[in-house]
Amino acid sequence: MKSLLPEKYHQSIYVFALALLVIGMPLSKFLMSLAQIILVCNWGLEGNLKNKFISFWKNKPALILISLLILHLVGLIYSTDLNYAFKDIRIKGPLLILPLILSTSKRPSKKTFENILFVFIASIVLGTIISILLLTGIIHRQIIDVRNISIFISHIRFALLICVAIMVSAYFFFYANDKIKKYAWASVIIWLCTFLVIMESLTGLSVLTITTFIIGTYFVLKSTKPIFKYAYLLSISILLASTYIYINSEFKKINIQAEKVNLNALINFTSHGNRYQHNLNNNQYENGNLIWIYVCENELEQSWNLRSSIRYNTKDLKGNELRYTLIRFLTSKGLKKDADAVNSLTDGEIKAVERGAANVNNVNVSSLQGRLYSTLWEINEYKKDGDANGHSLAQRFEYWKAAIGIIKNNLFIGVGTGDVQKSFDEQYSKSNSTLKKELQLRSHNQYLSFAVAFGIIGLLWFLFTLFYPMFKLNMIFNFLYITFFIISLISFFTEDTLETQAGVTFYAFFNSFFLFLQPRKEN
Repeated sequence: MKSLLPEKYHQSIYVFALALLVIGMPLSKFLMSLAQIILVCNWGLEGNLKNKFISFWKNKPALILISLLILHLVGLIYSTDLNYAFKDIRIKGPLLILPLILSTSKRPSKKTFENILFVFIASIVLGTIISILLLTGIIHRQIIDVRNISIFISHIRFALLICVAIMVSAYFFFYANDKIKKYAWASVIIWLCTFLVIMESLTGLSVLTITTFIIGTYFVLKSTKPIFKYAYLLSISILLASTYIYINSEFKKINIQAEKVNLNALINFTSHGNRYQHNLNNNQYENGNLIWIYVCENELEQSWNLRSSIRYNTKDLKGNELRYTLIRFLTSKGLKKDADAVNSLTDGEIKAVERGAANVNNVNVSSLQGRLYSTLWEINEYKKDGDANGHSLAQRFEYWKAAIGIIKNNLFIGVGTGDVQKSFDEQYSKSNSTLKKELQLRSHNQYLSFAVAFGIIGLLWFLFTLFYPMFKLNMIFNFLYITFFIISLISFFTEDTLETQAGVTFYAFFNSFFLFLQPRKEN
């Protein structure tokens, strides 16, 4: 079939759709979907399909990439829940669409390739600016958790896109040919790194740090100047030691042992004449203070309800029991849990408790230290009582345990494309999980997800699809590709990156874009 339009028009539509796609990834799921529809329609109407399919068939890396979707089709054979299976396959459509179209379309010029990346970075920066306007209240919207300032996609997906944008900006920084451009790219990098701190994205900061460490190590080892190697080794040693000391000090804050309480020395009545409850059998503590002594819930309820529109016996804005949040917060300040303590709180502290801040360290909407403290507190509490409910990191431990349990019983070929959620539901029931029903989710680990669905065989094939194209096309030393690749590999450990539209588009697009559309050296 021959196209009715000149080739240059199809090429313009193609570039427009790619630009629309990189705009949509951080800013609009609708634009992200629309861009892929335009790509498919333009590719089909362009004609010359026979030659395109021949070219695609000869492109082994592209074939290997789409085999990931074929694996899901094979998994239909032994699935019982076909509705779930077809929904999963529909979400993973970009694994077929993007490698097929990008590997069989005309390679853009270097300028066009870079312009698409410029549009991507500009979209990321715009997304961060909108988020800051939300955080500062210039755009009016209630912010319960600072991570909610990512309103277009999940904060984790946004953080991963920011990490890619930082690495792409670093690429342009190193290849910029004048100081003004270098200053501009350095400013973008500094801003995006700062934003990850503001958003309290431990995932984004961890991914960025590990990626930078790996890439930095490669360049230092490649250097012929020993002073660079010694300076790098010294810097890494100082950084690791500082990080260890800091995290250890935070753990010590959490694990400050409360002084043994002399039962005879406890005061039994509040200043208003009401009796305190002292539970010495519960050794939970906050900032070194026992939580369940000096508790007078009658006074807490009455005084709290006078100061807040959120009632004492309901849930805070994070969905946790407000009474528990308030009691922990007061304890963290070293206060008794009575009317006097509630009345001593500032309006800002009342708002913080309403948002779900259970420790005085978390009063500010944005506090990376507070986020780290909360995360370490989660781990500490999970180690003590095994209750992961309401704690994102601790819940992941439960998800991973459930996934491993499923894999052990379906070792070689897994449970199939459609029976993943069903298998998790059964495993949670079988193991008498303490997780609430609404929190019993899938593995939140892409490697485990493939092992659950397709067994060890499927996991090995997934790993093959990851590494084969990189080695086949000799991209292991390509800065843009390898940084994206490392970011993806790390994200797979804590997220089901390929189980959502945003995640699968992120992976399928950049994987194909950097593999198939990067200008050759002679360009």
